[in-house]
Amino acid sequence: MLDTVSGRLVAFRRPFADFGKLFLIAALGLLLVAATASHAQEAVERHTLDALDADMANGPVSNMPIPQGDMTPQQMQNGPSPAITGVDDGAGGNDGDANANANVLAPSFVMPEDSQNSITLIKDKPPLRMGLVAEQGASYLQARIEPFRKYLQQSLSRPVEVVAYKSMPALMAAHIGRQIDYSIYPASIFSMAYASCGCLTPLVAPVSRQAPDGIYMLLVVRGASGIKSLADLSGRTMALSSRNGAIPFYMAMNELKKSGLNPERDLDSLVARDNPQDALKLLEEGEVDAALVWSSTPYNQNIFTSEGAIAAYTAASQRGRQSGPNPDFISIWHSPAIPAGPHVIHNEISKQEKADLVNALKDMEQQAPDAYDAIERRYDGGFRSVTLKDYDPLIEIATKR
Repeated sequence: MLDTVSGRLVAFRRPFADFGKLFLIAALGLLLVAATASHAQEAVERHTLDALDADMANGPVSNMPIPQGDMTPQQMQNGPSPAITGVDDGAGGNDGDANANANVLAPSFVMPEDSQNSITLIKDKPPLRMGLVAEQGASYLQARIEPFRKYLQQSLSRPVEVVAYKSMPALMAAHIGRQIDYSIYPASIFSMAYASCGCLTPLVAPVSRQAPDGIYMLLVVRGASGIKSLADLSGRTMALSSRNGAIPFYMAMNELKKSGLNPERDLDSLVARDNPQDALKLLEEGEVDAALVWSSTPYNQNIFTSEGAIAAYTAASQRGRQSGPNPDFISIWHSPAIPAGPHVIHNEISKQEKADLVNALKDMEQQAPDAYDAIERRYDGGFRSVTLKDYDPLIEIATKR
């Protein structure tokens, strides 16, 4: 259990009765370990997808980047707020916890008696427990996340506690085991967590003003090639934008099969490249007949100006030759829109509590921009509601794997 005595951490003991479930989640986490992500995959991660080849051991995937430069000099010097107790100092060890292998860095950032709040917390209402990965230590996470925690506490009129975990697999295990109520995941990792238990519900996802629906995987060909449909690709060649089996490409392959093209069976060859630039270069030079890349739009008239691999390739090409027309690229197929990683609640939370949380999150960008910036640094368009259907293509892949 998580416990505090006189403001210091005493111990953390997992209340798991079923270690088989924990073992399963740990095994799923190991699937995420592979080679360093390519430039293509780094770009994809910036815009909602998180690769299976992310190195979870060296840097857990997180939807909440907390760069050191965002911490004020006073926070660095003074450490945690005096009102928050029992938080790991981030310098190694677990603040008196003899179990050095525990996956929890801190019991919680508990502020049930916050004198700065202008609201009255509902007495005897249990706290909402939010779990996050503390990539730079619990104390740093505490300072970074406090405006968001306080906003939720005020909006929900109930205590909000934040529990810091060392890794994404540990966070997933705690959420599935109902040690926490609420968390935030990359899209691919949420899909894996849901596929393992079916016990989690996505509530909202952040959006970019440039890509409000998410991003798309595109199958691009040369306009002069005469290829107009997936059927025309039979016996042709395709370039992939990643060598490492990233989940967006597994998803795209699966969606292509459902659309009538089985790449392994129908194509003459698949050519893997390290990034979209190399794949698109092969396509432009006629070395392959199609390339699978990503874009914030599925429409041909926008792929050269909207954020995505094609726009980046075009910009780089024009810098090299100073001027010239866009490459002769058209898209003949696109995947469903893939949203960003969701804010997720355990299914045992009541419908009313879920609705209250959704409303608070969707209002946050306008009502409390400092709280929004504290939890979401990549996307500038606020939050939109999402459902399991939005993640079906990723969940299908996670289930098969």
